Amino acid sequence: MSRFGFSRTQILILVSVWLTFLISFVMRLSWASLMPIVNEALSFTPQMGTSYLSAFYMGYAIMVLPGGILADKIGYRHTILVSLLAMAAITALMSTIDNYTYGWVLRFLLGLVSGPVQASCLSAIGDYFGPNQRGAAVGIFMSCTSLGLATVNLYAPYVATTYGWQNAFLLTAVLPILVFILSYFTVRKPSADILAQREAEASTGSAHVGEETSLKENLLHVLKNRNICCLAFAGFFATGATWAVAQWSNLYMVKQLGVNAIYAGRVMFIFGLAALIAKPTIGILSDILPIKKNHLAALVMFLFAPALLVFASTTNPNMLFVTGPILGVGAFMHSALTNALVVQSAAPHLRGTTAGFVNLFNQIGVMLAPMVLGSMLTATGSYQSALMTLGIAPVIGATALFFVRLNK
Repeated sequence: MSRFGFSRTQILILVSVWLTFLISFVMRLSWASLMPIVNEALSFTPQMGTSYLSAFYMGYAIMVLPGGILADKIGYRHTILVSLLAMAAITALMSTIDNYTYGWVLRFLLGLVSGPVQASCLSAIGDYFGPNQRGAAVGIFMSCTSLGLATVNLYAPYVATTYGWQNAFLLTAVLPILVFILSYFTVRKPSADILAQREAEASTGSAHVGEETSLKENLLHVLKNRNICCLAFAGFFATGATWAVAQWSNLYMVKQLGVNAIYAGRVMFIFGLAALIAKPTIGILSDILPIKKNHLAALVMFLFAPALLVFASTTNPNMLFVTGPILGVGAFMHSALTNALVVQSAAPHLRGTTAGFVNLFNQIGVMLAPMVLGSMLTATGSYQSALMTLGIAPVIGATALFFVRLNK
């Protein structure tokens, strides 16, 4: 097998986890794309609508680490299947909201059931792909987040405007059911060969931690790993800024620049497509180029800051179709590399726990970022100024990546 010659089994696994993670992002981002429409229909203030973003990430942040631990204990197959069914049910119920509190609770529950997905999918990739394939595999896998952003902005505002926002949620709820059917037949328990490969990889590491160790020992192992802590610190700043941008850009364009929701959705579709192309590209390059993955990740993360400033300085709506994709590349490309570093830094039996631990810090950043933006909006009265304040976050995150030390 060539360096990038994925087997049929690897391709099926990658397609399944890619679609699973894609759907989880369509679920979470459906509110951001519909927020201007639903806010008006239900007489929500901008602060009330924004709090729904935070509600999701509160639930998500609570569950990412337990979800990763669960994926290690009962297997990523079970956590993926249960999460898909639960996301479908809760998103369908979003079509019935008629007051603020009911919708807030549903968004919180959606965050809880989405929590285990990323750790479970990365754990599967860690099992089925070798060290020299993971950059490409994770790059392809992470591309689905951008496609999720592009997909939901392409159809949801149109469906909501034409057929009603309730039907937009119902249509969205059908998607995880379709992926559940595929994953049921393709995502299987690890074979004997994979388990043997897992043991061989563990034997080359400095620590021997396995399924027989206690939860406390596993968590201590993660906490004592400098690479994992640096990745968590970087993710807190950079991932928080990424999703604040992704979920506030529609509102920024509508309120600051005066475009309608469909126009803003089209800009975000191009934004998402640019990120979709960038992530697998940088992932493949990271497996080829003679540059350490953490140094390449730091460079890519740093470039997020100028991309954000260029977008937030755009005043001509037509130029959004130029600066939007530039921001899409800057905001999302780093995630392909940092997640590959997470898989590479984790003990084989603790990939779910490690991914959950790093993702916990990512989501705390994501949860706090809308609050920071809301505070800046209140203080300045400008959506533009609020966005520009985020430029410092990826610079701080990029600095932390230089402290990651990789084994040869």
